[in-house]
Amino acid sequence: MRWNAGVLAGLLIGLVWVVSGTVLVVVGRRRRLHSTADGAGSVGIIGVFLLVVGALTLFATLLLSIVPGND
Repeated sequence: MRWNAGVLAGLLIGLVWVVSGTVLVVVGRRRRLHSTADGAGSVGIIGVFLLVVGALTLFATLLLSIVPGND
């Protein structure tokens, strides 16, 4: 496994996406439970999208760090 600057940057970016997505999902769920307005929990949808993007970023980064290539 290669741990160069690109892999570490990819892991950091993926973790930021996952953390921000988790925060938005939690905020969206709380807003939906405490509000009667339509669309109060729509922030949670964006959070789910960010979670998926973060998971794919982490997967791709780890896959690229494992696959042998030119160093």
